[in-house]
Amino acid sequence: MSTVAITNLVTPILRLVGRSGIQSMITNEFTKAYEAGQPSWPARVTLPPGYGKRLPERAVEILFARLTYVPGKRVLDVGFANIMECHATMLRSLPGPRRVTGIDIADPHYDPTPLYEQTVKGDITKTPFDACTFDCIWCISSLEHFGMDNSGYTAHFTRADAMDAKAVHEMLRILAPGGRLLITVPYGKFENHGTHKNMDRESWQPLLDIGKGAADVKEWYFRHTYGSGWQEAPAEELRYVGYYDQANAGAGGLAVALMTKR
Repeated sequence: MSTVAITNLVTPILRLVGRSGIQSMITNEFTKAYEAGQPSWPARVTLPPGYGKRLPERAVEILFARLTYVPGKRVLDVGFANIMECHATMLRSLPGPRRVTGIDIADPHYDPTPLYEQTVKGDITKTPFDACTFDCIWCISSLEHFGMDNSGYTAHFTRADAMDAKAVHEMLRILAPGGRLLITVPYGKFENHGTHKNMDRESWQPLLDIGKGAADVKEWYFRHTYGSGWQEAPAEELRYVGYYDQANAGAGGLAVALMTKR
């Protein structure tokens, strides 16, 4: 697929998920779920019935990010340059001291200074950070873009296989012992969309195996249906779920991994 064709495909999607109405609905959903309390966290995350109907996977992902946040802990937000407004709203709501750093290969499309303590233009597969720098790392719907065509974001990107694996290794290196690495990816049947992948078991499991070498790994899988919204589901149930199956401006299935470094 040509760069022009990819841009023509991605731009309407970005416009759709960027609409203020959708962003407000995502914010309302994760805020209600968080404020309702998650007494079983991190063993379990409970989504209310009908959670995130016709909304993209950010409704689940931002809830996980909020649950992993601890005031004063050092957080790295991977892929901060093009975050959605719901993500920015979550950042604004975090109680202080807020010590959040952003890293991205692209320049941000907004002023990040009110949200981040510092930002770094760089490659997450080879960062400038010392080992054990961060207590928490968020890699929210970013890993599936690594090594793909990122011309919609920047002209300076690398197309290569195994960049996702290199990123997991690097994120674990810069994560402090006891720290948490949160990774979320669209999940179901494998699809190559040029700009990103819809991951399946064969592409996702090797990344989890990297984590298991250095961390305790907890996995969750979620499925969106038009009638029920987002609910936890067995990974096997997502085997035939494609990225655009649910007309919800995003993925039909989601994998979440929380790696706690030993």
